[in-house]
Amino acid sequence: GVTELPDELKRHFRGLRELDARVNSLQKQLDEDMVLQLKNAAAAPVSNGKAKRQKSNAQKGVQDQDIGDPDLARRIHENMNQIMMISEEKVKRAQQVYDLVDQHIRKLDKDLKNFGAEVSKERDRLDIPVPVREQKSTVDQSSGRKRKETPRSDAEAPVEVDPNMSAEQLYQEALAVTDPNEPKYCYCNRISFGEMIACENDDCPIEWFHFGCVGLTPENRPVGQWFCDECKAELRRQKQIK
Repeated sequence: GVTELPDELKRHFRGLRELDARVNSLQKQLDEDMVLQLKNAAAAPVSNGKAKRQKSNAQKGVQDQDIGDPDLARRIHENMNQIMMISEEKVKRAQQVYDLVDQHIRKLDKDLKNFGAEVSKERDRLDIPVPVREQKSTVDQSSGRKRKETPRSDAEAPVEVDPNMSAEQLYQEALAVTDPNEPKYCYCNRISFGEMIACENDDCPIEWFHFGCVGLTPENRPVGQWFCDECKAELRRQKQIK
């Protein structure tokens, strides 16, 4: 909640709320004044020559200053200017909030990196092995795409999966020991857990899928190439075009 934010952020949010309240008040007054001005203009007697001039001005987009109450027109104009000025101030405040949040995120990233370094140093000191999921990233840092390799560091060894565990149990177990920056896979957009299979289409946007999410089991594991439903449909479409 807002109460948990740093004082500087809370101050900006309070300022934005105050600006919103001012705009709402001005907008309400503006709406009432414009309705009243329209009524005044409709009730005022208009000569033929003046009516033609007003019609011509309206077609040209020119406001006729003689229509309605001049004091009311002045207040409408002033309130519109006030609303514009406050809106510009809100944009500036919002940018300041964005910059402040971005600054805190960068600080958190730095703290997390330092914490990870301390953890690694302590592991080395105590001779604790690195968990499997932290040994190798499967994301190409230069492009952001996941590489066509198994999303586990122990690629040559088969994955030991307890057949009595449900997919949700496997997921929760993996989540408990996973690096926060672990890539997401599959239709479910979750981390690697259990058995997974790769789509053979090099341009597949997802690439890796959990067995359970694509209706596979260790018993019906496909032999040879396997494509996800979207890539199979795209390949069929390309064949039809050719």
